[in-house]
Amino acid sequence: MMSLYRNILKQSWQTTWRNKYLWFFGIFAVFLGNAGEYKILSYSLSGDNQSILPAVDKIVQTGIFSKHAFDNIFGIMSQDFLLFSKIIAVFLVIGFLICFLVWLSVVSQSAIVNSAASVIKQKEHNFQKGMDSGIKNFWQIFALNIIANVAILLILVVISLPFLFGQINIIVASLFYVILFIVFIPVAISLSLIIKYAIAFTVINKNNLFDAIKLGWKLFKDNWIVSLEMALILFFINFIVALLILFIILILVIPFLSLGIIFSFFSSVLGVWITIISAFLTALLLIIICGSMLTVFQISAWTGLFIELIKNGGTAKIVRMLSGVIKK
Repeated sequence: MMSLYRNILKQSWQTTWRNKYLWFFGIFAVFLGNAGEYKILSYSLSGDNQSILPAVDKIVQTGIFSKHAFDNIFGIMSQDFLLFSKIIAVFLVIGFLICFLVWLSVVSQSAIVNSAASVIKQKEHNFQKGMDSGIKNFWQIFALNIIANVAILLILVVISLPFLFGQINIIVASLFYVILFIVFIPVAISLSLIIKYAIAFTVINKNNLFDAIKLGWKLFKDNWIVSLEMALILFFINFIVALLILFIILILVIPFLSLGIIFSFFSSVLGVWITIISAFLTALLLIIICGSMLTVFQISAWTGLFIELIKNGGTAKIVRMLSGVIKK
């Protein structure tokens, strides 16, 4: 039966649409990369394998960590302490904002899991209860996200090793890459799914960090085909939604473009700029709302699958199909 996935997806959509306060959490939870298993595949298949840490490479190339840079910093501090204080203040504010964003993202992820579980179990749920759950479970959920991201990053580094040595023949490097890809990508995807279950064990069942990881591993091991099937279904939904958003944006371009041409015809620079800004803000708002809803939907779907597997277990669609063929 396809009812296992159909019921979970239907419940997840109802949870997303009927509880719009979750959209706020979805805006920030998206920063944690709730579809980490898809990002792993997209990065690995993108062809950009010669530099696993391009952002770090660019930062290092600026010389910010060089002796000369530190000399300049001490020079500014000794010559103009007021300017140095302003620079430090700016960095502190930026650092605080980043920390706050990370905190809110982790809290939001936990809040969606808690609220989705409450909806399924027909318990009371609201914005405040979601926040309370997120704050209570912050450090454990934060640790689980760190473990997942560090482990996946290390796996991607290992996969990219053949391309980090310029003296290796490109054919040999490509061959090693394919081998490492086949070996480690399933590991990275499995780890991403295990962490989803571990988060659910932490938020819903109140398990501690280590127990949650062990239980998450056991649940995934016992239901790995079901988990992969759900991941594929959600990947397809992600793809369709992305195409739909692109299609809507292309449709919205037409009236804004027409309005811009009219303003341009009358030489109204202000009108052109207002049109451009309005088009940009409209597209941005659409992406934020759809991205938030999609994040809530995905987390709700994994939460629903978690509860179903814990309560009733599940049989993979492919297993049921093969069983039917064998019986015939």
